Amino acid sequence: MRTLIVAMACAGVLALSGVSQAAQIASPTIYGTFDQVLAECSVVNGGPTPLASVTIKIVSEFGETIGPMNCGSNKTLGVGEFCSLRTLIDNSTAYSCVATAAALANFRGGLSFHKHVQDNLGILVLHPIRFAPLR
Repeated sequence: MRTLIVAMACAGVLALSGVSQAAQIASPTIYGTFDQVLAECSVVNGGPTPLASVTIKIVSEFGETIGPMNCGSNKTLGVGEFCSLRTLIDNSTAYSCVATAAALANFRGGLSFHKHVQDNLGILVLHPIRFAPLR
């Protein structure tokens, strides 16, 4: 009888606990300048083990979502590997970057905005204008 009670208690705890959720980090919603043309959300796995189910997305201040994008080969971001999502953006809108992973201990990233700048040869190149880390 005691074994049955213990088994029922364990089954009840397991049923109520559910599936564990992935951890999430995000940047603040920021705005660059009226010259902003590109947003880039980048993350890196700085830990000693690969991370499974890493996704990143860019979200506008109006709730428009670009992504999510799965990172890494076979949906696993290896040790020291980077993942980046870049997109053209509106020059009058603020954006944020959101990343999810199984663990965040050694997981870092940030959101950066770029503008077009003409170099000495007259070629348009991208120049970073604002950065916000993921926290």
